[in-house]
Amino acid sequence: MKRIFYFILTTLGALVFMYCPPPQPPSAPDAGLYHTYAEINDELQQLESTFPQLAKVVELGKSVENRSIRAIKISDNVAGNENEPQVVFVGGHHAREWISVDVPFLLAKYLLENYAGNARIKNLVDLGEIWILPMLNPDGHQYSVDKNRLWRKNRRNNGDGSYGVDLNRNYSYHWGGPGSSGDTFSETYRGTQAFSEPETQILRDFINNRSFRDMISFHNYSQLVLFPWGYTNSPAPDAALLGQLAGSMADSIFSIHGKRYTAQQSSALYIASGDATDWLYGTTSVPAFTLELRPRTSSPGFLLPESEIQPTFEENLPASLYLIEWSLAAAPVNRHP
Repeated sequence: MKRIFYFILTTLGALVFMYCPPPQPPSAPDAGLYHTYAEINDELQQLESTFPQLAKVVELGKSVENRSIRAIKISDNVAGNENEPQVVFVGGHHAREWISVDVPFLLAKYLLENYAGNARIKNLVDLGEIWILPMLNPDGHQYSVDKNRLWRKNRRNNGDGSYGVDLNRNYSYHWGGPGSSGDTFSETYRGTQAFSEPETQILRDFINNRSFRDMISFHNYSQLVLFPWGYTNSPAPDAALLGQLAGSMADSIFSIHGKRYTAQQSSALYIASGDATDWLYGTTSVPAFTLELRPRTSSPGFLLPESEIQPTFEENLPASLYLIEWSLAAAPVNRHP
């Protein structure tokens, strides 16, 4: 009897195991067709390996949580310094703005893949140095993938139960002014002082060690082409030029898929002190723009469907190319002391 009972138990156990396999370890967090931090790094390295004469990946420094922040340089003699006009594209200040990472990455990919067969692209790469930094805030971005899709700031431990500094309120030009917060729990918390965060220090040092002629900082959402100032409603000294460049970019965007991006001074959206474009323009006179990508409204807001990644890139490509061409033709910027 015992043998029969044992046989039944072991048989049932085997059947249970067959139909109820042991639980598997959880898979790594996934952002779907959007790029995670690890995926961006892998793909940047693949671009460098595939186009070694045109692409060079540079580690600029480490984030609060010790993740590498990388940029890719694109030029026909990428290993050298030819003293050519330089332009920079920056993505991922804000963690939840995933499209702001993918658009500059896809720009790098497009330039390299079309260099050999597109005379316009070849000319831009041959005559200039194009720098693309897709993800300035890797810690916040990873947290938005792992834990909280709508996380905005970096992952600074503020020591009071709150985390994060808004990197785009942490730059020195009019730091601490209106449109930023001293409340550590606020989404626009500006940090303890200007450039308190390693991420903004990295962009500051990277830009100050070069002579850029213009910059685009990608964000979402609202479909806007913004230019300084953000900290005040007063016009910038070069408001006419900035407005003309922004208007031309907006027109070129509209020509692709009929999506209207509005060109306007940043403060017309809302007042924001200590942001990247005000800092660059205010300290060096370099034209700097914020491109607020799709969608126009809060629905779907930051949760832009994956199906819109490619068309968002496609419509912003001519704006980026236009600004690169302008930088090649423009006179060198007379930097402020």
